[in-house]
Amino acid sequence: MQVEEPVVLYKLRAIDGQRFLVDRRTVAMIGRLEDLFANAGLDYIPTDELQPIRLEIPSTVMRKVIEWCDHHKFDPPFDGSQPETNDLPDWDTNFFMVRHSLLFGMIRAARDFNVPGLFAMCCRVVGQNPREIIAGLLEDSHDEEMNRQRRQNDRHYSAAAA
Repeated sequence: MQVEEPVVLYKLRAIDGQRFLVDRRTVAMIGRLEDLFANAGLDYIPTDELQPIRLEIPSTVMRKVIEWCDHHKFDPPFDGSQPETNDLPDWDTNFFMVRHSLLFGMIRAARDFNVPGLFAMCCRVVGQNPREIIAGLLEDSHDEEMNRQRRQNDRHYSAAAA
């Protein structure tokens, strides 16, 4: 008789405060979290003593990333050598039927948190290769930073003029 090991759940917290419980195998799909677990020894700390791990992702995006990782957690590790096809499995086709803003949030999260399989599928969905996607994300980040600095300067000069 084989005894099943209990499922250990870890707490993740989105930037907006919403919390998610995920099992260890799902955590392993998220490269940055896997690195954190390996480097900080989080596997050796009882889960009831761990604070929720905060990720800089909105809960709507985090929910989708976790859902994708949970669905694919028993797949072979993605290493980029898998054959490229334009056809996605039915589950993934349905999964990616979301608003563009959510899809691009998932692309950013997959890139920032090192979920290569999700990133590759997102690229296929939008019909661009990873380099084109990354270039667009970098351009968006640069534009956001420039707008933030412009707003900050406007506030500074408005306050100085008053």
